[in-house]
Amino acid sequence: MTRAPQQESRSLRLYARLLDLYPPAFLQRHRAEMLQNFADLEETAASKAELWRLMGKDLVMSLIAQFFASQLGHYVIAVLVTWMLLFVIGYFTYGSTPGYPALHAFAGFLPGMLAMYIATRLYGALQNSTYVIGVLVASIVIFSIGYLRYGGRAGHPALQIFGGVLLGMLSMYIATRVYGMPQDGSHA
Repeated sequence: MTRAPQQESRSLRLYARLLDLYPPAFLQRHRAEMLQNFADLEETAASKAELWRLMGKDLVMSLIAQFFASQLGHYVIAVLVTWMLLFVIGYFTYGSTPGYPALHAFAGFLPGMLAMYIATRLYGALQNSTYVIGVLVASIVIFSIGYLRYGGRAGHPALQIFGGVLLGMLSMYIATRVYGMPQDGSHA
């Protein structure tokens, strides 16, 4: 059964918002069906937790497939493989010796890329979104304050990890400028 629009649950509104993470061409074909399926499952689910466990797993798996099938996804894979190789070479060459921030920055790189991707997907292009620009500026300010406070002290990998987050955000910004956001599941 379909609920009337004025009676939509918070879960359905949240799910509809999460669907914005998919490429637009995919949503044009499947959005109505996905919303209907969610509404039907919500009505028959034993609990909200069970519903979100099922839907969360489905969202993650299908979003990963849609993203990595795109040209932007291929770029991200290439960047991550390169970073992993650098990390492995650095780790086996230097170990976890203090003074090699690249080893710690790697831990922040992927979350930075993911944060920028989600922000641009949910809030639009960087030049059109005060939210995305605000997140980037806040990240730079927090990093700068941390650097000024702890920069001269050895043994503060959190600052280096945060630097990796900024590098990841910058990398995703460049990638979306060069390749654009995924439009569909093709290699276009």
